[in-house]
Amino acid sequence: MLRESMQIGQISKRTGLSVDAIRFYERNGLLAPPSRSQGGFRLYSMDDLSTLQFIRSLQNLGFSLNEVRDFLSLRTNDLWACSEVRNRLGQKFKDIHAKRVALECLENELKTTVRKCNSQLTRSQRKNGRCPVLTVFAKARKDTA
Repeated sequence: MLRESMQIGQISKRTGLSVDAIRFYERNGLLAPPSRSQGGFRLYSMDDLSTLQFIRSLQNLGFSLNEVRDFLSLRTNDLWACSEVRNRLGQKFKDIHAKRVALECLENELKTTVRKCNSQLTRSQRKNGRCPVLTVFAKARKDTA
């Protein structure tokens, strides 16, 4: 049975990953070193294609390379692996939720600061010609020193 093999440019197009990314995954042990042609070109298999698509999918879900490496080690069909994958997905969901809450708090702080700046800007410019926000930041820096 002939196995379809692809050179790095072909697998790059099929996965949407750059050639550099594919080489990076190889160097970092996420992708096994491919076989080589007689001319020394990398030859990738359908299994490699599947692995690269799996890596890309996990990264699109926000998983780090170390987390992807852990998932790659779980690529089996047993129920333990399925349960572990579900746990990791659940943890990632919690992490993202916490980040979203923190970003909402930051957004509210920025909105409040902009509102204060807008309301004080006209008065402050008339008084001393200084930005009220920068004046507050400078004062806070002196207080902590």
